[in-house]
Amino acid sequence: MDENYNLIPHGVNFQDAIFADTLENRRMFSSLFQFSNCSHGQNATVFSSDWEVQEDTRLLCSSVQSALFEEEDRVKELQHKVATLEDRHKQLKIRIKKLKRSLRQAKKNSRHLEVINRKLNEKLSSESKQITHVNSFKPKHSHSTYLKV
Repeated sequence: MDENYNLIPHGVNFQDAIFADTLENRRMFSSLFQFSNCSHGQNATVFSSDWEVQEDTRLLCSSVQSALFEEEDRVKELQHKVATLEDRHKQLKIRIKKLKRSLRQAKKNSRHLEVINRKLNEKLSSESKQITHVNSFKPKHSHSTYLKV
């Protein structure tokens, strides 16, 4: 704050002018700055050129300054939100990457289990055909296990 309790942003010194407060500079920067309203000790009615007519006289330096401060605050808030959202986005990308990896692994495991299940079913079906019960009849073409004397 300055001696008149006006807010001054950090890193900016409004006491040292970047451009001299001359008539030519006022004309050159009339579309960007409100020099006639910001000038101390000079009356705004002294300048009656065409650029002054185009100038928006409703804006005073304090209102422009407060608008700039509000805009700076808004920009800082938006930058903070963007940083937060970027962090969250990165976290979600990592989570999605892990989920995709888990899904691929689960699919691979299920395919492997299907192959094992199919092999076991084939093995069971082939063994069940070969096993004969003790009480069942022997096939006609079976050779006897005893030797005839």
